[in-house]
Order: sequence, then structure tokens, then C-alpha cells
Amino acid sequence: MDAALNTLVSVPRRPPPIDLALTAGLFAWAVVEAFAATGPGSLAQRLAFAAGVTVPLLVRRQRPLLAVCALVAVLMLRVFALDGVEESTFPFPSLLVAVVSVALYARHVVVAGAGGVLTLGAMLALYPLGYYPDPTVGQVLILTFFIAGAWTGGYLVRIRAAQTAAARRDSARAAAEAVTAERDRIARELHDVVAHSLSIVAVQTGAAEELIALNPDQARQHVAAARRTAREALTEMRHVLHVRREAADEEASLTPQPTLERIADLIAEVRAAGLPVTLTIDGDRGEVPAGVGLAGYRIVQEALTNVRRHAGEAETTVKIGYANRSIEIAVRNGAGTRRGAETAGSGRGLVGMRERARLYGGTVSAAPEGDGFAVRAKLPRGTT
Repeated sequence: MDAALNTLVSVPRRPPPIDLALTAGLFAWAVVEAFAATGPGSLAQRLAFAAGVTVPLLVRRQRPLLAVCALVAVLMLRVFALDGVEESTFPFPSLLVAVVSVALYARHVVVAGAGGVLTLGAMLALYPLGYYPDPTVGQVLILTFFIAGAWTGGYLVRIRAAQTAAARRDSARAAAEAVTAERDRIARELHDVVAHSLSIVAVQTGAAEELIALNPDQARQHVAAARRTAREALTEMRHVLHVRREAADEEASLTPQPTLERIADLIAEVRAAGLPVTLTIDGDRGEVPAGVGLAGYRIVQEALTNVRRHAGEAETTVKIGYANRSIEIAVRNGAGTRRGAETAGSGRGLVGMRERARLYGGTVSAAPEGDGFAVRAKLPRGTT
């Protein structure tokens, strides 16, 4: 938090239109006072003074301490160059704007504090010297209150901006960590798929070696099957290398991961757990790469988990459509059946589904639909 306070609130490189308008307005006010004043000094001097206490505000964001120092210097020059100054010409609005700016935009908290102390001290000294020869305690307290209040207001805005920026960074970091965790989990599963594929290659090539002399045709079939499996394993390995951070304590498993071939088993398990779900499959499943099948299975599994978590035992439908080049998945539930069901979560489930689909060039969307919710995914049948 302390480091965040030393970071500038968003500062433009040039004065924004609002600062131009503010400076112009304060200058116009000072010009009117210059024409109305009847005290010492010529009109030209009073107009120069009007410019001196307003023009520095053009850099109140980029150089706030410089703006405050310039304004204080002009006030000192005004007091000591002339024999007395009218109280009506005291540039109170410009002074308050400068104090707020140094508290809000100074590059370091210490600089912001120094600017506030400098301004308050200078004004307490100059006010009785030139603007009000014999001020009362109440008038001094009012001056102190307004300057200190302006600085405090600017500093509170600075704190709020720092807290907001820190919250945004924490949120972005948490989201990035969630994505990384999901990618690692997906990569571990793909690692298992690759390991299983390589074990099949070993079996096929071993069989081919045994049959090469006795039955060359059958041996060639084993070699062809091994080649297809190896090509698919290499594709999956590319995906693993793309998303995984190596973990030293990770152990390889030769157990194959579930794919869309086992989706009916998943639906049966979910039904047994009490969720009324129906499964519809359109088209010919044919050959589906193991990684794509795993992604589809996990997407359906996560979507059904979300239904139970957020909608209770709501009526749910799962539709899987196999086309020539893609697989479309839709999981939709009706209105929730239990009160108090969770309506918000960490979002990691949806992150995981999207990461799985993105890994193969697919997409996932999730949104309210009718009186329920729907998750839709589209995966390519081939690997990339």
C-alpha cells in the first residue's frame, strides 16, 4: 500500500481540457478582481499578478510542487514589492486547487506532505504581513482549516486511487494464477494421454517385430497403427509443451484419461447422484483425437458440476453433435430447484473449460438462457 501511494494517479503528459478551462476561469476571476481593486499597484501589476497565480495551475498534474512553489513565490513578490495588498485580491481558489494537486499528484508522499506544509507556512506568514495586517485568531484558524482541509481531501483521493489500483492488480494476479493452475491441470491430463499413447506404440511395434517374418501383412498393420498413434501423441505433446510448467514432483501415469467415448458413463454417474439429466447424441462419432475427446469430456463434466453447485437438481440436457470437422456440445439446465444455491463462484471452472477448448482451437460460451443457464462448446475434430 505504501508503495502504491508513491505511484502517481494517472497523469497526462499535457494539460487536459479540464485544466485549461479551470485555469482560464480562475484567470478571468482574477482579472475581474484586478479591475475592481483600488489598492496600491497599477492595473498592469495587478493583471500580471492575476496571471502569476493562475498560469502555474496548467502544470498542476505534471509538476504539482512546482505549481505550488510558483504560486507562493508570486504571492511573496506581491506582498514585498508593494506597500500593502488588498485582502480581496488574495487568490484563495487558486491556492486551494494547487494544494489539492500537490497532495494528489506529487510523485512521492513525502513531496506531497512537504508541499502542503510549505503552502500552509507561507500563507500563515504572508497573510498578516500583506493581506490582513491584524488578523484575529478565528481568521488564522479559518485559513489553516481550508488549506489543511484541501490537502487532506487530495490525499484521501490519492489513497482511494492507490487502493483501487492495488485491488485491480490483485484481481488480475488472481485471474492469471487461476488460468495457470487450470493450464497445469490440463497439461497433466494430456501428459497421461501421451504416456498412454506411447505405451500403445510400444505394444504395436513389439507385435510387429514378432510377426515381421511370419506374417508381414499383419506386421505392417501393426506398424501403421503405431505410426498413427505416435503422430497423435506428438500432437498432444506439442499442446503439453505449450501450456505446462514443469513440476519436479509430477509423476507420470499410464492410465488413459476419459474421453467422449465414456460420456454415457458420466451421465449415468450424474443421474445416480440425483441430477435429472438427459443425453442426446447426433451424428457419427467416428475417430476423435484423444486430447479433443478428453477436452469434450471435461467440459461436460465441469458444466454438470456447475449445475449441481448453482442450480441444485434442475432439469438438465446434454447434447453432443458430431459434424465432419467439429464437435458441438451444449449443456443447458432449467430453473434451480433449491433455494440458497450458490450464485457465484471463483470462475475457475469456466476458465478451465475455455482453456481446454482454446488449446485445440475451439471456443466455449456460457450465459443465462431462458430461466436457466447454458454452456456451449465447439471443438475441431482434428488437432492443430
